[in-house]
Amino acid sequence: MKRRHWIVAGVAAWALVVGVLAYYSYRNDHPTSREQTTIADALPTMDTALGRVHAALDPATTVSVLGGYTRTERSCRVTSAREGTRFERVLIVYTKKDQEPAVLDRVKSALPAGYGASVTHTASSHVLNADAGGFVAMRGGVTAPGTVRFTVDSGCRVQDKAVTEAIPPSESANRAPVQAVLDTLGQSAESWSTHRLTCQSGGTLWTVEATAPGDAAKARTTVPPAAVVLDDPKVFAYRAGAAGVSIRTGDGELVITSTAGC
Repeated sequence: MKRRHWIVAGVAAWALVVGVLAYYSYRNDHPTSREQTTIADALPTMDTALGRVHAALDPATTVSVLGGYTRTERSCRVTSAREGTRFERVLIVYTKKDQEPAVLDRVKSALPAGYGASVTHTASSHVLNADAGGFVAMRGGVTAPGTVRFTVDSGCRVQDKAVTEAIPPSESANRAPVQAVLDTLGQSAESWSTHRLTCQSGGTLWTVEATAPGDAAKARTTVPPAAVVLDDPKVFAYRAGAAGVSIRTGDGELVITSTAGC
């Protein structure tokens, strides 16, 4: 009987040790697959990757536009028993026409070696692929003359909390470059929005966006030619000091952005 008690006590003690080790591993070990992570785990890595892209650009010849977090799949399977979702975030870069491949090469060279970044140039496409770590994929490509799109993708993961951008109410980005365009056009903004991320340097990258009715023709005539980065029927992008400004035209509406920071 005494021996039986010792066996039971030993099994219980071993179970406790296994439980403690499992909990410690859960709290401290790095995940070994994307299925062990959540959407919230992916967001800082996504932001860091796009921050690195922006930091690699030549500010004199490019204009960036940062977007928010966008859900690309409302439902996907993390495992056969677990449902997940998927988010991406985009940084659009406007540049001088024919300089798109050079932008991809410049970003590739600036990314950490751990990203394993590669760029493929062919007669019909120019594509960057990289691994941002934390099971986040990065892709860059030319989507139109003078336009390069960088996308970071969370992959399918469990979403355990709401996805929101951290914009403290006390912070306000500089709306002045966008307001200057509105004043030139004699228009008032129909809506305002702001997107941000924290850069490796500790600074903040901001994109302020306003929508307004009208035509961008008048605004084009007020910008010095040396400041113009891209002059296209649907996109007009230029430098205004430290800010990059873009005016996109579509369906009788203008989308005006100003991006600066870091």
